[in-house]
Amino acid sequence: MKNYWKICLPLASVLIFFSIVEAVFRFVIVREDTGNTRAGFVEPDPDLIWRLKPRLSGTLATNQLGFRDTTYKTNADYKILLLGDSVSWGDGVRMEQSYPFLLEKTLNLDYPGKTFEVINAGVPGYSTFQQLIYLRKRGIKLKPNIIIHQFCLNDIVERYSVLFEYGGDNIFLGVDTRSSIDGLHGWMVTRSRAYEKVIRYLVNFERKKQEYAVINLAKDELSLELDEAWRLVLKEISQIVQIAEQENIPYLLIVAPYRFQLENPFNTNQPQVRLQHFSLKRNFKIFDLLDGFYSHHQLSGTQLFNDENHFSESGHMLTATLLS
Repeated sequence: MKNYWKICLPLASVLIFFSIVEAVFRFVIVREDTGNTRAGFVEPDPDLIWRLKPRLSGTLATNQLGFRDTTYKTNADYKILLLGDSVSWGDGVRMEQSYPFLLEKTLNLDYPGKTFEVINAGVPGYSTFQQLIYLRKRGIKLKPNIIIHQFCLNDIVERYSVLFEYGGDNIFLGVDTRSSIDGLHGWMVTRSRAYEKVIRYLVNFERKKQEYAVINLAKDELSLELDEAWRLVLKEISQIVQIAEQENIPYLLIVAPYRFQLENPFNTNQPQVRLQHFSLKRNFKIFDLLDGFYSHHQLSGTQLFNDENHFSESGHMLTATLLS
């Protein structure tokens, strides 16, 4: 009996200690919305983790497809499916100022005999794996005549170190992203607030240690981690291209630059060069916005960004002009 208590008492003490720690994290420490964006305009999605809420009104209005776009024209002569993230969604500008809206307006004015529909499927926070899933399960059913894929350099670093690898950054845009994590790790993250907090600390530590920042992509030599991140992203782009090929739909990848690249694009365009080499290998079309942004910035001095990667109203206008 003494041996029994010698075993049980330490185990009970450990159990009580961890129960107290878990209670502190669960009821005292408040979980944060790491999206730093207005929550309430997205909702959970079983395939995509989150999506825009359909039929919203106001400045974040969405149409019947659930996109920040005008009413979907089912019978349009020419449908352009635009896959993208918060850049295409129009962070910091009104919908009427976003380049997808302006592109559709320009095409309809330039070709009055045809009706053009630009389906703006851009959603804040989306990365290439979500764009791939959306295209495969839903987007292809819209029967687009062309697929334009807006790519942002943060797809490589942000989703790799946080969203893709760890299944989410806790609460993002008001949606619990932990359900995307598989296995024992996912089970623990979902059920233990203390374990989840430790994982978040490790994520942030790794991000700082490995310097997962877009500016680090503009180097001739990358870390093994960033090379692996690139491999994942290029694989998903290749799968998107494959779907387009199977459906005989033209595909165009447009690369959105970062603001820091405008200062010295010839020494910071390594990500764009890598994508161009990949496009030649995979045989698809690519359009790099960096050249047009740099030239326009040099000539006019116009501020084309609201922050590091989101276009200003002038940036959206320039993008629509370059694309059209």
